[in-house]
Amino acid sequence: MKSSETERIKISRPEFKDKEMIYRFFEIVIRDTFEKNGISELADSIAEEIEVKRNYLNQDFSSDGAERFFFIAKDNDKIVGSAEFGQANETINKCTEGKLSYLAEVGTVFVHPEYQKKGLGSRLLNAVYNQLEKIGVKEFCLDSGYETAQKIWSRKFGKPDYIIKDYWAENADHMIWKINLTDVLNNKD
Repeated sequence: MKSSETERIKISRPEFKDKEMIYRFFEIVIRDTFEKNGISELADSIAEEIEVKRNYLNQDFSSDGAERFFFIAKDNDKIVGSAEFGQANETINKCTEGKLSYLAEVGTVFVHPEYQKKGLGSRLLNAVYNQLEKIGVKEFCLDSGYETAQKIWSRKFGKPDYIIKDYWAENADHMIWKINLTDVLNNKD
C-alpha cells in the first residue's frame, strides 16, 4: 500500500457496532508489537495490555468520550488504526510521583501492521491534537515501554522528560514525554 492510498482511510469516532472488530484489532496490533519488540513470550502481559485497551474503549463508549476519547481509522470496513487520550495512566503517575497527573495522556496510538509507515499514525495523532486544542488542552503527556515506539516518539518529540531505567527488565526502560500542544501544532507532520 502506498502512502497516498492511506488518504482514503476514514478517521472518525468509534461506533458501538464496531466494538468487537476494534477488540480484534487491539489483539492483532498488541501481539505484533510484542513480537517486534522481542517479548512475545510474555503472554500474561499481552493479555493484560489487551484488557486495558478494551477497558479504555469501553470508557469512551460509557462516557461519550468524557473519560477516554478515541479516534478509529477504517479502510472500508476494516479497522486499521486507533488513537485516544484520557487522564494520565497509573504508570505515568507512579513514575513521575504524580507530577503529570493533571495532564491528558495521549495513548493507544496503534496502526495495523499492514498499514504502518504510511503516515496513518500521524493522521491519527493530528486528529487527537485537533481535539485536544478544541477542548482547551495546552499540554499532554505520553509514555512508552516499547523500544520500537520509543524510537518513534523520540524522533517526533525529542528526548523524553523521564527515563525510568530498567523499569520492565534489565535494559528495558520506560520513557515519558511532557509535550506542549502549541509546539506540536506548529510542527505537524
